[in-house]
Amino acid sequence: MSENNEKPYDGDAVRDGVKLVSFIASRWVKGALLGLAGLLAMTGVAYVTAKAVAPEVVVFDMKGTVDLFIQQSAQLNLDEGKAKVLTTRFNAALSESLNAWQTTHNAIILVKPAVMSPQPDITAEIRSDISRRIQEGQ
Repeated sequence: MSENNEKPYDGDAVRDGVKLVSFIASRWVKGALLGLAGLLAMTGVAYVTAKAVAPEVVVFDMKGTVDLFIQQSAQLNLDEGKAKVLTTRFNAALSESLNAWQTTHNAIILVKPAVMSPQPDITAEIRSDISRRIQEGQ
């Protein structure tokens, strides 16, 4: 035989390539890869679902709102009966406003001093809603 007719690969090199291809094409590897892909897909769906239904955390300045109400009602010079009616109306408006906001926004409302990290503040929105509710009740 001449040197030109020699094969560039020996039998061991060819068999190593065949073994590698057959390993990748085996059912066990395909099953493991499909299982891993399924697990990753389920993890992604669970993450998106958890983010969608997790309630938002917001803060409200309850003390500041009550102090502002007391200050404004003191300037009105109301007699005891009218002050009691106004206070009752304020308390009802405050409770209804917070409940409505919490329900419509799927949120947890915390008072400002109880929260250390920065969270969205809904005080101005709640105060305007309270004012509107009190005026509607007159």
